[in-house]
Amino acid sequence: MLNLIKLELRRMNIKSVALSFLLINTAIVSMMMLISIEPEAVTEFLTSIDDVQMLIELLVIAAFVIYAAVLMSHIIIEEFKNKTITLLFMYPVSRRKLLMAKLIIISLFTFFFIIASVLIVYYSFSVFNRFYMFTPLELGYTLSSDYMLHLVLLAVACVGLSLIPLFFGMRKYSVPATITSSIFIVALLSSSVNTDDTNLFSITAIPILLGVIGFITANLVVNQAVKKDF
Repeated sequence: MLNLIKLELRRMNIKSVALSFLLINTAIVSMMMLISIEPEAVTEFLTSIDDVQMLIELLVIAAFVIYAAVLMSHIIIEEFKNKTITLLFMYPVSRRKLLMAKLIIISLFTFFFIIASVLIVYYSFSVFNRFYMFTPLELGYTLSSDYMLHLVLLAVACVGLSLIPLFFGMRKYSVPATITSSIFIVALLSSSVNTDDTNLFSITAIPILLGVIGFITANLVVNQAVKKDF
């Protein structure tokens, strides 16, 4: 499996992935700063450190759940659509292992990107806030171990959640369906569920449940895909 992952990584454009990671983080930091120059937005979204962290998590997860769907489209959906996957299936290697290697790569990227991006955006915003006083909050540079544990668990849940679009994309090998379903999931999680603007994302059990559903769904899709004839 490790050799398959290495081979798949060689086939990917890692420079493009790294550039996308940097651009997405730059966009999120910029968005945080734009939100912070609006007094009404500060009052609504940035009244406490918890609010800041929640907003950053929401923006990061939204971005990278969608980006995971983009990666999935490139290295799985398009290969089935163009039937280039048949070449890989000719190798004397388990089809299941080939597909799992691709999903593991997407999952690892998503996990790393979410954790790294939350930290990058938080610390970047903290630095800018000290210079420009976007908010009166004192955003410390030290994050508690409880928060880091929360972040790791959240990233794992979001890895599973990001795999749900695979089900929709593999039905007709549709790239638009894959990406659109990821956008729908993000929109659903960020939607308000009461008058206090509480969203589904803030209810910890929801992303965890969707994460479990995502892992189960991905396993079922892989099992079905390896049985198909091309």
